[in-house]
Amino acid sequence: MTDSHMEQKKNGQLGLRGHLGVLVAIFMILTGFLLAVTGYHLLVKTRVTSIQEQVNDTTTIIKGEVMHTVRQPVQFAVTLLSDGLLPAFSTAEQRFSLLPVLKGFMNNYPIISSVYIGYENGDFFLIDRMSTEAERRDYNAPPQAVFRVRSIDHGEAENVDEMLFYDASMRLLLRRREEVAYDPRTSPWYQDGMRASGRVDISPYIIARTKTPAMTFVKKTHTGASVMGADVLLADLSAVLRRELPTPGARLALIQSDGTLIGSPVGMVTGHGDAMRLRTQADISPIMQLAAQAYAEGRRGRGILMSDGERDWVVSLEQLTPNRLAEDALLLAIPEDDLVAGGRQFLSYALVGVVGMLILCSPIVWLAARRLTRPLRSLAERAGTMHEFLRDQESGVLSGVSEIQALAGSMQFLQDNVRRMLTITQALNSERDFDALLQRVLQETLSLVNVDGGVLALLDDEKRTLLNQGFVCWVRDGQQETHRFTDEVQPDMRLATYRALAQDKTVQTSITRDDPRRRLVNLEPAFADPEVVELDVVCVPLRDRMGDRIGALVLFKTLRADGVKFHPDEINFIETFAATAAIALDNNRLLKGQNELRDALIHIIAGAIDAKSPYTGGHCQRVPVIFQMLLEAACEAQDGPFRDFVLDESGWEEAKLAGWLHDCGKVTTPEYVVDKATKLETIYDRIHEIRTRFEVLKRDAEIASLRSELNGADPERARLELEKELRALDNDFAFVASCNAGSEYMGDAALHRLQTIGKRTWMRTLDKRLGVSRDERARIDHAGMSLELPVRETLLMDNPEHIIERGEKDTLDTQNPWGFRLMPPQALYNRGELYNLSVRSGTLSAEERYKINDHITRTIMMLEAMPLPRHLRNVPEIVGAHHETMDGQGYPRGLKREHMSWGARMMAIADIFEALTAWDRPYKASKTLREALGIMRDLRERNHIDPDVFSLFLQAEIPQRYASGYLKPDQNNL
Repeated sequence: MTDSHMEQKKNGQLGLRGHLGVLVAIFMILTGFLLAVTGYHLLVKTRVTSIQEQVNDTTTIIKGEVMHTVRQPVQFAVTLLSDGLLPAFSTAEQRFSLLPVLKGFMNNYPIISSVYIGYENGDFFLIDRMSTEAERRDYNAPPQAVFRVRSIDHGEAENVDEMLFYDASMRLLLRRREEVAYDPRTSPWYQDGMRASGRVDISPYIIARTKTPAMTFVKKTHTGASVMGADVLLADLSAVLRRELPTPGARLALIQSDGTLIGSPVGMVTGHGDAMRLRTQADISPIMQLAAQAYAEGRRGRGILMSDGERDWVVSLEQLTPNRLAEDALLLAIPEDDLVAGGRQFLSYALVGVVGMLILCSPIVWLAARRLTRPLRSLAERAGTMHEFLRDQESGVLSGVSEIQALAGSMQFLQDNVRRMLTITQALNSERDFDALLQRVLQETLSLVNVDGGVLALLDDEKRTLLNQGFVCWVRDGQQETHRFTDEVQPDMRLATYRALAQDKTVQTSITRDDPRRRLVNLEPAFADPEVVELDVVCVPLRDRMGDRIGALVLFKTLRADGVKFHPDEINFIETFAATAAIALDNNRLLKGQNELRDALIHIIAGAIDAKSPYTGGHCQRVPVIFQMLLEAACEAQDGPFRDFVLDESGWEEAKLAGWLHDCGKVTTPEYVVDKATKLETIYDRIHEIRTRFEVLKRDAEIASLRSELNGADPERARLELEKELRALDNDFAFVASCNAGSEYMGDAALHRLQTIGKRTWMRTLDKRLGVSRDERARIDHAGMSLELPVRETLLMDNPEHIIERGEKDTLDTQNPWGFRLMPPQALYNRGELYNLSVRSGTLSAEERYKINDHITRTIMMLEAMPLPRHLRNVPEIVGAHHETMDGQGYPRGLKREHMSWGARMMAIADIFEALTAWDRPYKASKTLREALGIMRDLRERNHIDPDVFSLFLQAEIPQRYASGYLKPDQNNL
């Protein structure tokens, strides 16, 4: 017996054996008396009371069985899966990776017959349990098939609809393509799920293919773009109800608020073949119909007495599912004579059993109590060792039993310190700065464990050397002194740290005052007290989630003459906490690496967009600079509309990401559209073709002149006419070439002259289908033009093959989910020569201008498809509105000022200013600061840009600051 137990004995505390002995003696005396007094009352207890109690118990059991066996598992499965990974997966390969998880759900909840999900693009994924041979025959499945999987994937290359069959161990047995198309979006369950904000229970129905009754539970997933569903075979539900029938004569039914029967012990289907249908309220017994009518009239309760004219019944009318708008009813009716049958016989047997148990238990209690106290005392002593290294706490539990009092004290210590350890763990996991995390891990370890100092050091990438990325901490007079671990420590097997790392296990050692190892590391603070004779050292290797060593945690305990070294329980506790700390360090490293990888990829994308065009290079890099200047100015504002504008670390991260990705959709825009310097330029400038045709006309004119001379015409007159014709052709071509440059606005007179020139003809003698691409030849053949040669064609042509039709992937429905209001032209491209030369201003046709504007819709679609974390969810909104205007006349959504965030309005001004001042664009000259700001002031007056942001832009002198680093000297004229 320990000293603490002896002290408790002296204080008059009675042991557990004594307490149990006294209690048993009292219990035996009282039991005899109570049996004599209450026996009579049990026998004469009124029948109505007995019936009501039994009905209450039965109703509670059935409700609990239905809820815990059927509804709650299905609801839990649907909710958990709808919030999991499956809704975010966009490919069949990703979804198949979750098959083990889905199989586990179905094995854990046998009531679920199938789980499936429908996506907004028509994708579908289902896993179904096949438990009968009839089902296997119906699906033409292998005999060993236990699970059926159907996957519909609308991939980029082709749409794939497959049926797969697996055995019980998820080994693939058969895989085949399905010919019958299925679109989940047309199904009622998908539509109901998308409309509802929570879970939807769909009324029972008969599965057409298997002729079995089922009920569907669906819920919109956390992405908002798909619906998760699960089916419950009502035959299984009926089996549950049949198993829980309290008596053979009882009647039981589950009925929805609309009168639909959703559960019955006798089954849900009646009839055969084509006459098969679900049982309804009209098919249940007369007493159940009376009960259903009473429930519909608002009657509720248990132990209600009813009669169907033949028998008396005790009826329970209760709502099946609490806290639901739809009141599903549980109706239970039990014949009175069933409930009381055998009651007296059971009572007599019970009394005999009680007396017998009392007689048998009396001599055993003392021996059991004796054996029971032995492990309790051992547990109390073992838990008591925690006092030696955990901070002392006062127990709040008082007991007269010595063993329980000792154990309660130790458990109180454990409870308080485990709670503290969890709090520390949460704090470690929330720390984002890596150096601060290292320091905090060491400090929290020392504050949790009663030691005098410690070192936390990490290995380098090659796992050979302890880096200077670590800290050492000593405890002096209750205060911690922490400083950085500054020196690299080379491997030395005399050090316990390197033995622990090399052997991959915890090492405990001792260092005395004269130990030469003191020279290898600075341990002078440990021996500052002259009474310290020895230093007890514990070295714990730190491992990441892959089991690789990442560093070591070293703890020191100074020992005087009577000091106690680290207890094994202390070391176990230190190892547990060190493992938690190592995971926090590893998580921080992984998060940091993930962010660095993300930023690198974003910079690669932005650089690729700029590198794609030699004329727009740098735009994606310069806009973030202006955007950041605006954000910094807004944060520094002390008054005005930005006085409360603040960005935390997450906000700056979000802004940086938005700045770099604001034009990521341009990766889909052809560079020959972005860089179109002339009206006829595509991949090359087609003015050269027209020049060649003019050359042909000039040659034709010379040939005609020579022929006229050969036929007897006056040579001088023929020469003069030829010179006149050649001058006219030269002038016409010069005019066409000037139109192609697009540097001046084209009026009606210029358009008329262009059309007149374009109507001139020339003779083509070669087949235009030779040597062209497959697509161009298809357009020529589709036009149905005459292929006879020679053929006379106009000088400037708008031919059918110049029209490139808009494909399905280039079409945007007006009811699109993003709310885009851009109206696309009918054709994807119109490369007609006269059509393009007739562009009044600039070089872009309507189709090309739409293609350029379309980059912002592609940007939004790309960003919203990215699985951005919660603190970056506003990136698509900031990026997607930088072509909107304050009056709602912008694109792609036509947003007004009040519907745009500050970040979106700042991004718009940054984009406009960079575009106006950029000096590397082929289709326009760069503006000076004075010209650019004049244009932007006009945009402000026309309510195109935000006036408050523009005022901030000017007050913070952002134009001048930007010009000093990114514009040519002659552009800065402010």
